Amino acid sequence: MNTSEIAKLDIKLLIAFVTILEKGSVSKAAEELNMTQPALSKNLQRLREIFHDQLFIRQAYGLMPTARANELAELIYPIIRSLQELILPSQLDLSKLDRRFRLMIDEGDLEIFIEPLLSYLQQEAPEVQMSINAWNDSYLEPIIDGKVDLGIMHIKHTPSSVRSKLVGYMETCIIISDGHPLYRVDQPTFDDLIQHRVVTHHMKPYKGHSYESIEPKLRQQGYNVKTHLETDSLMAALRAVKQGMALVTTRSVGELCLNLMNSNKHFHPIRLLPIPEKILDLDEFKGRHPIHIFWHEHFHNDLAHRWLREKIIELMRNSPWMHRE
Repeated sequence: MNTSEIAKLDIKLLIAFVTILEKGSVSKAAEELNMTQPALSKNLQRLREIFHDQLFIRQAYGLMPTARANELAELIYPIIRSLQELILPSQLDLSKLDRRFRLMIDEGDLEIFIEPLLSYLQQEAPEVQMSINAWNDSYLEPIIDGKVDLGIMHIKHTPSSVRSKLVGYMETCIIISDGHPLYRVDQPTFDDLIQHRVVTHHMKPYKGHSYESIEPKLRQQGYNVKTHLETDSLMAALRAVKQGMALVTTRSVGELCLNLMNSNKHFHPIRLLPIPEKILDLDEFKGRHPIHIFWHEHFHNDLAHRWLREKIIELMRNSPWMHRE
């Protein structure tokens, strides 16, 4: 491309390109950029003329990038990031930082770091606000749409517009109360446990937890395994435990429940049991499930965003429930 052609390619066209690519729709991209749809369509037409390619093909579910568009994305994203660095502040004054950060994370993973994080924010960044919500069926859409700053859970793959980092590995455990028939058994076996009702906490299918694949493997071996209750409500899970069900959850939630039970005489006594070896043998993670933190490419060089995600990673890795290997 010669100099005269480069002059045709202004920054607004590059921003239009990456926004259409991420949103998969001209109308959604126009809304994101606060433009009219016809104006953005004209920008897209200019891009097509400059790069001599259709760039996006209309499908039933939205616009699909062409092979050329995917090649261009690899070149354009670094340019956008470099431009963002030009306008970002070189230093961050936490005492004056007035910003709301939005997180999506389930309760079991949140317990790993929420208390030290709130204490840290109160002392170092008192004007920072947090919005924390559990995952729902929308999955990565809030991250891709820029409505959520950080997501935390186990995830195998992310689109090119979403960055991710492995934080560590989280143990799982089983909780039973004195209402469970095996409460006073010193070492209950797997065969003992599966004869009774089971509840899982935050074991949603879309999260990719391996318990979804363990059940059919156990059935192939002749075991009739059923999850009688799945819930993202800790209160509902604890009520189920009180009624004699065995709860499968993260170690952090297990320790939290143990502390709650020990500090309140109205709660029923509980025990924490390790995951039986028979299940660990079928579990691809051997009872230690990877936890990732991920964010949109837009936020990668944002100084305040980087500060928060690095602080959360630090606090999670310092947790007694998080393992690095």
